[in-house]
Amino acid sequence: MIIYSLGAIALVLLFILYKKTRSRKAFYGFTLTIGLAGAIAYFAWPAAQSPQEGITDEQRYAVMQEQQVFAAWYEGYQKDLNELDRNWQWYHHILESFKEDNISLQTTYALLKQLELDSNQLKERMAARKVPLELSDYTYDQTAQLLSKTNDYIGAQCRAISLTRAAADPALMPTAEQPQQSQLLQTVMIRESPVKLFIADEIEAIRHQLELPKEKTPLPEETAQPSP
Repeated sequence: MIIYSLGAIALVLLFILYKKTRSRKAFYGFTLTIGLAGAIAYFAWPAAQSPQEGITDEQRYAVMQEQQVFAAWYEGYQKDLNELDRNWQWYHHILESFKEDNISLQTTYALLKQLELDSNQLKERMAARKVPLELSDYTYDQTAQLLSKTNDYIGAQCRAISLTRAAADPALMPTAEQPQQSQLLQTVMIRESPVKLFIADEIEAIRHQLELPKEKTPLPEETAQPSP
């Protein structure tokens, strides 16, 4: 559209120039110059508008190096995230088993106490995990955001488990009736459970950043989200 508009304006200006110019030779020479300039601009325009395809060997090597750095970091992160998911599933399994009266309050308390210990160890391990400094600024920022969200989620999960363990303490349980005991623990679980861990945006942003042009470079698959 811009090219056509400029063309129309040029025709109007040429018509005015034709009327005003006394020398037809000068007019035709000027017209030829304008025509050549327009042709050059027309054929150069698509190249200027289209993005450069491909990258240099140095840039390609840098991306491949960054892929390796992130993949190594992500492998450890994925293992911890899988454990985080298992802990949360085990938490719900304990409470469901007590609700169905398959285990005693004493057993529920003991299982929650061990789970609390395991969860806090995972929390400390994840908190000690650092984003590699070798990553580019953009990838570093996205990875840091990913890690921050995960640490916040683990903190909320640990709090829910700890409060449920405290509520299941047989010495402090306010009622001796199993249904009421289960309802009390279920109430704590519902009130304290964190919202789902949403990290899909960061994973996709990193995946896109580390892709090489015209190819889909395998990156770690997006992790399964911890069960609610």
